[in-house]
Amino acid sequence: MVVTEVTRNGHEPEAERLRERIGELVRERQDLRTAGASRASLERNRLQLARRHSELGRALIELHTAALAT
Repeated sequence: MVVTEVTRNGHEPEAERLRERIGELVRERQDLRTAGASRASLERNRLQLARRHSELGRALIELHTAALAT
């Protein structure tokens, strides 16, 4: 029942979407490194990764807070 309520609130799909995006950014970073990308490109990628990790943390906190409230 908790999972159903959390899914209805949209938190679980958001966390999964962020996990997938982080995976994409990690693969992109690996490709950038292999290709000898510029520092600026790597830094842009790093900032995107940091933002998505932060968003994922907030989404997971909301997910678990919602689960504890029920």
